[in-house]
Amino acid sequence: MTATKFFGLHIDCPLCAGSDSVRVGDKDRHGEPLVTDLCRTCGHVFINPQPTEDELGRFYANDYRASYKGVLTPKPKHIYRAGLRALERYRRTHPFLKPHARILDVGSGGGEFTYLMTKVGYTARGLEPNRGYAEFAKSEYAIDIQVGSVLDNLDEDDKWDVITLHHVLEHLADPVSSLRRLSSSLSDEGVLVIEVPNVEARYHGPRQRFHFAHLHTFSSEGLSYAARRAGLSVHDLSLQPQTRHINVVLSKASNQDVNIDSSVAARIEKHLRTDTPTRDFFTTRPYTRLWANMTRPLREYLALRKFTASRNPKAILDQMYVDVAPSSQS
Repeated sequence: MTATKFFGLHIDCPLCAGSDSVRVGDKDRHGEPLVTDLCRTCGHVFINPQPTEDELGRFYANDYRASYKGVLTPKPKHIYRAGLRALERYRRTHPFLKPHARILDVGSGGGEFTYLMTKVGYTARGLEPNRGYAEFAKSEYAIDIQVGSVLDNLDEDDKWDVITLHHVLEHLADPVSSLRRLSSSLSDEGVLVIEVPNVEARYHGPRQRFHFAHLHTFSSEGLSYAARRAGLSVHDLSLQPQTRHINVVLSKASNQDVNIDSSVAARIEKHLRTDTPTRDFFTTRPYTRLWANMTRPLREYLALRKFTASRNPKAILDQMYVDVAPSSQS
């Protein structure tokens, strides 16, 4: 599925329901038509019209991984990349992991993070809408993976101490309702750990900013506002090194201040209007990105040779995770 192959529906802002929006993009990262709007009330950026629920369901169940990665199941290089991210996520999540914690990874992909959490001794489950990746994770790592969407597979009677969404929330049609539903599945002291792309980041070039799979592109304020509307408080918020992705830890709260900062929209609109391909060209960023893209295949090839000669998925992850100490469950 591409941006030209869905019917979609025109919507008001999915965060604040504001109807005053302005177009800030008309093409996706591949140069295909894709309209992107900015809400002039809260500053949220979203594609508009958005695909319908049925269109999204079919896309993520059957086509997303092939469209995004070019494969139906992960290759060794994808496993290696996801393994590195899993280790980073573990370091970020570790301070919030109590003994005997139950962890739900929403959008678990190939299962690398779910496997790591299981390997170190926690009860962990993955939830993945793509059948190919979910079945791969179950068969290769013997872990608990459910196939399906977020809203269709959450049991409010089944409480989790940590729920993680790593580059998932931007794919969900209604972020506020999704966060509210996820909150209902948290234990009383539980936390949501979320990472999303940052609309103001410059790690990727301006032409790479928007694409069909990302229904939303958040700012720090927009993500915090969505959380407050869902009855959650921001326990911690940080920007990841290099990428400047937004990482936030949320917990249940009541009586949240849901006022909108009117300056955010103007700031983000200015950023999107001024961060152009021409201006980007006269910085070091395009050349840094080019060098990284040219050298990454060699780096990954050498790393995979070091980890294992068999290219067996479980062997790759076991060697990557060898230095992670088992959790103390006392």
